[in-house]
Amino acid sequence: MVRELSDLQINKLSKLRLTTSKTDSSLSVQIKDLLHESSLKKYLEIVSSRIQAPNDKVTASLFVKRYAFLSVIYLYAMSAWNEKLSISYENVSIETDDNETLWLPSFRFANLETETFEEDRDKWRKNCLESLFKEHFLPLIDCLARTTKISRLILWENIAVYIYWLYETVLVEEGVQEAIKNRAKDDFQFIVFQASADIFGNDLKNPLTRYYNARIYIEELGKEVRPRKTCCLSHLTINKQYCQTCPHMCKSGK
Repeated sequence: MVRELSDLQINKLSKLRLTTSKTDSSLSVQIKDLLHESSLKKYLEIVSSRIQAPNDKVTASLFVKRYAFLSVIYLYAMSAWNEKLSISYENVSIETDDNETLWLPSFRFANLETETFEEDRDKWRKNCLESLFKEHFLPLIDCLARTTKISRLILWENIAVYIYWLYETVLVEEGVQEAIKNRAKDDFQFIVFQASADIFGNDLKNPLTRYYNARIYIEELGKEVRPRKTCCLSHLTINKQYCQTCPHMCKSGK
């Protein structure tokens, strides 16, 4: 069944960086235009200038860290409403507000029609995840890795941490219906621990399982965090700060 997102749904996803507004920033771009190394490299040069990154690897990492929010929008719709958004490269654009101090782009969908499962949700969910990971993220990650020589492991973890956040925080917060919480819990277990490598287009294994570390208590923060296995390199940009979950910062965990 095909339908369009309601105004209420659009409003909810706008808090997760969905936008319906087109901007004319040099950092606003259709995703289809980033799939060739030459055009991707030109775009990364613009991003690098904005975030003051010292090299292409840092830029690529921060780009994917921002881009990972597409997975948050997509998976929220899947788990909360049983809706599958179209994330074809032709349908998705990055939109940037040049007045913002930090570069925190939003995502615009030319078409907000969704597909709802009709009979077999497990089969439908597998198709949803293949569309996200194998068909959308994998080619972009491969192009970034070829262009900048950055490790794919860093890029996949940049995506993983936001998926953990979505399912462990946003979809279990107060006010979320119990039916949605239960469905989200089941989806999270499948995505992180049960989904096979072919869903990600990976011959080795599910890349999201790799980064699901145990939480540790960090005295300086006064709370438990899940340390990353790779450093996202954000401390090398204009931000000049390590993430709270950075492996460099979590060595003192007790």
